[in-house]
Amino acid sequence: PVSTTMKRVSIVLLAALVAASVAGTVASPLPDSSVVSLQPSKTSSNGANPTPFVIPSLQEWKGSKGDWKLSKNTRIVIDPAFAKGIPADSKHTFMANPANLQQYAASFQADIKQVTGLDLQVVVSSKCGKDDIFLTLGADAKDPHLDNEGYLLDIGKQGIAIQAVTSRGAFWGTRTLLQMLILADENDYTLPQGNARDFPNYGERKFMQDIARKPIPISDLKEYAALTSFYKFNTYHIHLNDNPGMQNKATNKDWASLYSGFRLKSDNPAFSMYANNDTSYTKQDMREYQDFVKARGMDLIPEIDTPAHSLCFTKFHPEWSIQNTTARGDWLDLGNQEVWTFIENLWTEFVGWFDSSEISIGADEYDATKGDLARKFVNHFHDYFATNFNRTIRMWGSDVKLPGTIEINKSIHTDHWDWTYSNPVDLVKRGHKVSNLNAPDVYMVPRSQSYWDYIDDKKIYDLWLPHIFDILDRTNSSRNLSPNEPLLTGGGFANWNDFLSESVTRVELYDRVSKAAGAFAEKLWAGEKSTASISYDKWSPLAKKLRENIPGVTLRHRPATKGQFVINYDFEDGAVKDKSGNEYDGKLNNGAKVVDAGEGHGKAVQLSPDSFISTPLESIAYPYAVGLWVKPSGNQAANAVILESGDGKLLISNGTSPTVTFEQDGNQYNTQIILPADTWSHIAFSADGSKTSVFYNMRRVAMVNYYNSRWDVLRNETMVVTAPIRNIGSASGNSVNGLVDGFFVLDRATYGGEMSFLGKHYANALP
Repeated sequence: PVSTTMKRVSIVLLAALVAASVAGTVASPLPDSSVVSLQPSKTSSNGANPTPFVIPSLQEWKGSKGDWKLSKNTRIVIDPAFAKGIPADSKHTFMANPANLQQYAASFQADIKQVTGLDLQVVVSSKCGKDDIFLTLGADAKDPHLDNEGYLLDIGKQGIAIQAVTSRGAFWGTRTLLQMLILADENDYTLPQGNARDFPNYGERKFMQDIARKPIPISDLKEYAALTSFYKFNTYHIHLNDNPGMQNKATNKDWASLYSGFRLKSDNPAFSMYANNDTSYTKQDMREYQDFVKARGMDLIPEIDTPAHSLCFTKFHPEWSIQNTTARGDWLDLGNQEVWTFIENLWTEFVGWFDSSEISIGADEYDATKGDLARKFVNHFHDYFATNFNRTIRMWGSDVKLPGTIEINKSIHTDHWDWTYSNPVDLVKRGHKVSNLNAPDVYMVPRSQSYWDYIDDKKIYDLWLPHIFDILDRTNSSRNLSPNEPLLTGGGFANWNDFLSESVTRVELYDRVSKAAGAFAEKLWAGEKSTASISYDKWSPLAKKLRENIPGVTLRHRPATKGQFVINYDFEDGAVKDKSGNEYDGKLNNGAKVVDAGEGHGKAVQLSPDSFISTPLESIAYPYAVGLWVKPSGNQAANAVILESGDGKLLISNGTSPTVTFEQDGNQYNTQIILPADTWSHIAFSADGSKTSVFYNMRRVAMVNYYNSRWDVLRNETMVVTAPIRNIGSASGNSVNGLVDGFFVLDRATYGGEMSFLGKHYANALP
């Protein structure tokens, strides 16, 4: 049962506690008068402030009267008794050397600056004032809710105090404050006074991501950590190796030539061959990344998946695959002792890269005819990790599809993902800890026809709970667990990239993940109590505002704009002046110059291969429309660039074809459009949530497609590309050679008739 009381810790009292601890004396408990009844406040009939909206919702809130305002004088004050952390910080984390209060304060400082523009001072001090935010520990560790990442929040006349048992718990309190500030932007960052006692219902709140089949730069991984920790997720599980879905060798005769991913790049020649050239991470990359993740309150669970999903190894060692045509080429042969030795050596090489005391060995979707051998495998590696590394392991639920007489060690933590592979109720009966990642409810697989492309967050908000493993039969005790089941560690959602890199862009992928995270956070932290108090339709608009303002995230790529036009360059003033009203003025670089173009175009910009126009923006994600006039000369370099950014390029041609081509994440998408030399042409493209339409001379003539070559689905798929708008031309010396005119960016998609109007707006001439 949830306690309905808390110790309301004011700034003055906290300062007294700090002073006592610094003086070396034991602080006395707060007087009984500081204990107040705390019931979530739904109304303000007595003038008390109602419960603030945050995601996940506060478990308990007692509103006061009045408010508190963030100002340039506000400081983040860290209790010196706890600044460097305490032993209890290691209690609810898998990570060695978890972040301390001072490191969390630095993250909070950076986030507040991005959200409000205020660069707050961080100090370690026992003295704080009414403008300050005080971070301290020492909350009641005997309270089982506070002891498990919970915190107390007091917003009062004397300032703000966050108190927790652990440093991570205090950090979650800063997430609550940060969200309150985001939603108070129109109120000059004024917050309601009151106090909260907040805590998670489940200890594991996880986001799992397949980074094997979609190359994801380390900078993006940091943004996913910033996103999920914003919602108080505490676990990021990265799936480091995989390959496309495969049939047996008789069907997939070219199995060894298929794409595979292994993302760890060792300098040991015995293992360096397995790392991908497109994207892989060094030991130093992982060190820096884990430090970032820990400072965001998260554990990082690494997974190297064997003995299946191992094409990244069998393509180099075909003799290690099962030697018959009825087996898949990505199945390692557990009947071969060299395979066992290799996997032991593989983990010996890489386990030291990671701080987590728990490691995932995968172990799913293996040859069902070798059930006992696979069970022996997972038990062996349970013992191997315990003996050699002092670590525990987890695996994907697989026992149903791996029948046998050998019992899987019950101390192996199981991620349940599919009823045909494991039964969570049976797993718990046998003593296994279980995390709920049950497909298809929590599976996001871009472009899939079997799982969610975009997860239905309304369905999650209304129906899903961590103890519910069958949404369609929620009350069946043979299909679901009790919400208080001690072996149910929690759950979360998973992003699998079965259809490889070309099926989804980095920005599209982030869009999918970000739109799902909030609903899962509600259920993992606060459960159905919160969702019962506010409907999805009322929750969603506020959730959208939070999602669009998460600090530390650039992948959203939706520039601020005062109207429909984001950028509007006509060059008629002899410069790159933005006439949208947003003041996104451009700059002429390396000899780019405004010239009289004639032919009804007035002024235009002359580009050479070395010159370009830069804008203050990087990219724009859907919905958008982007267009410009181009008059290329007859002398063009291969892959000459019309538009570019860090997210991709629009090329006048590609290496094998003279057609206009989009390039995103290293993949090229041909449009079949050829721009004639020494002739004005209008090229534009517009994206909504499902497709990118390409316009040539103001008529839609194509959509951006990719060919999905997965073995069970052969078809063309439409793509939603991210529009590159940082440069017109290229800063790398490969710009389109010729004239450009009338560059515009709209913050919405458009259609043929309107595109004709837009194109003609910039030129008194027909193409």
